[in-house]
Amino acid sequence: MAQKIQLEVIKKEKMTDKVYFVTFRLVSPIEFSFKAGQNMMLMVAPGINRTMSIASSPTEKDILMVHDVSPMGPGSLWTEKLSIGDRAFVVAPTGGALTFVESQRKKVMVATGTGIAPFHSMIVDYVACNKEAALSLYWGLRYEKDIYWKEEFDTIASLHPHFSWRVMLSKPSMQWRGLTGHVTEYVLQAETDIQHSEFYLCGNKGMIEEMRSTLIERGALVEQIKTELFY
Repeated sequence: MAQKIQLEVIKKEKMTDKVYFVTFRLVSPIEFSFKAGQNMMLMVAPGINRTMSIASSPTEKDILMVHDVSPMGPGSLWTEKLSIGDRAFVVAPTGGALTFVESQRKKVMVATGTGIAPFHSMIVDYVACNKEAALSLYWGLRYEKDIYWKEEFDTIASLHPHFSWRVMLSKPSMQWRGLTGHVTEYVLQAETDIQHSEFYLCGNKGMIEEMRSTLIERGALVEQIKTELFY
């Protein structure tokens, strides 16, 4: 059940030139429960609220981590000014369109840009709970400078053989040696067992619409596809 929570900033990181990662300690109540993939509503100012994905794992009941992009709106301007020790109020948990279905089917996550935020929580929680179904993440970005969490995802993949992840760049430099192109193209080539998989899509409208329609054309049922429009 959603509740109003007071938080205190204990860490603030600038992950890229546009993305911030903020860690809060719960002040009141001192802990709460949520499902990986759920959201929270941040109270930026009187009359100004912003829905954000919770990026931390439910196993960390006294910590909340959020992930913010800076398009210079009220939410990002608020985040830029945050300092260690600042207090904030949120209502959480809210939403939850992307929470994993309890099944042994493979879980395929597809993100573009900052649509990665809820998947960070879902991946960390999934491996912490020792789930056995295969788990794959495909992340579409533009440039090398947009990549973050690489070391963490690489470490998880090395420790948990059922998890794999790939990043694709649509506008890489000449020095890039990884995958190039649009994430939708690569997913549809790599994931051939569509009828026995579940798909979790988060990111821009174009990617979600293309992935959803093509998956259905190839035999996926509507209930095998969960989506959240991030931007």
